[in-house]
Amino acid sequence: MLEISRKIKTDVLVVGSGLAGIKVAKELADQGHEVLLATKMKLASGSSFYPLKASLGTQVTSSNSDKHVFLADITASSRGMHRQDLAEVYVDEIQDRVKEYSDIGVVSKKLEGERKACFAEHPRDIYLLSDWDQIRENVSGIFGRYENLAVLERTVVISLIKKENRIAGALMLDQFNQVVLVECKAAVLATGGFGSIYKHNLNPNDVDGSGHILALEAGARLVNMEFIQFIPGITSPRYKTLFGEHTLAYCRDIVKDSGESLLDGVLPAGLAKKECLDIRSTHGPFTDSLESKYVDIAMMKEIITAKNEKGFKLVFHKELYENEEEFYTVYLNWLKTKGIDMLKDEVRIAPFAHASNGGVHIDPYGRSGVPGLYAIGELSCNIEGANRLGGNSTGACMVFGKRAAADCSRYLAKARLCAISDQDAKRHLKTVLGNGDGNSVGENSSPESDKEQLHQTIEKIREILWYSGNVVRSEKQLLAALEKIAELQSKMDISRLFEQQETRKMVIKAKNFMELSQLLLRAMLERKESRGAHYREDYSAENPAFSKRLFISRNPAGTLSLEFLDQ
Repeated sequence: MLEISRKIKTDVLVVGSGLAGIKVAKELADQGHEVLLATKMKLASGSSFYPLKASLGTQVTSSNSDKHVFLADITASSRGMHRQDLAEVYVDEIQDRVKEYSDIGVVSKKLEGERKACFAEHPRDIYLLSDWDQIRENVSGIFGRYENLAVLERTVVISLIKKENRIAGALMLDQFNQVVLVECKAAVLATGGFGSIYKHNLNPNDVDGSGHILALEAGARLVNMEFIQFIPGITSPRYKTLFGEHTLAYCRDIVKDSGESLLDGVLPAGLAKKECLDIRSTHGPFTDSLESKYVDIAMMKEIITAKNEKGFKLVFHKELYENEEEFYTVYLNWLKTKGIDMLKDEVRIAPFAHASNGGVHIDPYGRSGVPGLYAIGELSCNIEGANRLGGNSTGACMVFGKRAAADCSRYLAKARLCAISDQDAKRHLKTVLGNGDGNSVGENSSPESDKEQLHQTIEKIREILWYSGNVVRSEKQLLAALEKIAELQSKMDISRLFEQQETRKMVIKAKNFMELSQLLLRAMLERKESRGAHYREDYSAENPAFSKRLFISRNPAGTLSLEFLDQ
């Protein structure tokens, strides 16, 4: 029987240390609560602090008169898949929240003039966040001043525990892979998206969808999970670098290995290559909503057909480096620090998985519907819809981090700690890990072979998702992918594998990947249309019959329910 190595008592457990986790943890600590922040990596990690580009932007309401215009931009971009009350909160409060970046150690700078963010029809103020190393140092210094704010690095949350139908605690794996029991009155999940479940992604490895599984198992609902943001990334000369789409305004062509143009022969009559590339230069993520979609679709179809993941060569006009706008110079100068010159080097791009537009269903205070459980940041299904409006994700971390902390503080004032015995914790862990009915035990089983099986399973799932749940999808692809993952699952004895202390975190990741991949593929199957970030080759038009959001819930037996609802 597994032993609980130690028990920790705290008011609130915050999971994740990106912008959202840092904001909510500091807010709660400022209000006098005992806060425990658990993060898979080091403090200030996740996509917020992943150095794949020179800066991140926050789109800010420019004036009171801009509020209704901003809401109109969000509505137009979402294709009916956003939640209006969350959007209204954002446009009302973001002006005040950007002033609080410095409070959590974040360096921000307002761009000169106004600029259109991705998918925005109107320009507005943009704040750039940069200098990740300095921010990490700042955050560590700020957090170090709090006696009531503890940080556990290299720690993975296995499962949340409920008592009396509310959050009462959690089971975690610490830096030594020992099981830790936490008793808490509330939990705030800020674990980010799930991009690393894809073979090619623009996320750190810790952005793996663990929070989605934690929330789902605790009784929360997921929504909009089929809307996943794919965005061009550089494959060479520096793999896994975010491509600045604005540079496509100076691109002459995108070329295959054969030397042929990728776009010749795929563009519809009346759409010139230059026009298509100009439209594509205005937004980072793929969308079916604009004629620029042919760029991403052509890249992905060629990759699937040729099984060639090298990417496609860009041919630029020399005028690219003559543009002195700050938005260009910041990006191009940053590329030079990475040894990349867009004119001298052979620069190749391909679609990479990036951000999830969907996530945990929340209200304007980040409440998940489970008493004591909050979800904020990219983990939550926030103000995005079928498309993800640029410059809103960082700001939403601040807006809803503040609101979740305020509501959580009120909740904590009335809540009490529930005692969780070691026996209760062990029974819960056994339920989470399953009954051990897989068939991974064999005569050749060893710690080394177990580790290799876990590694191969994780990598196979990432490969399956990349080829079957990417920009271009079809029923045939999705069904075949589900079969492959079910086969992998049948060969995994999670309960037995968890007994080996060295690989416990890999076991939890493999378990989560199997569950998450299946729910993602099922969500993609259910939406039989193309809308925003979701493109189905076999249902290539947007269908009014699917003008509802797809909700995913899980019953106590572990069975998933998928339902389109007007919510």
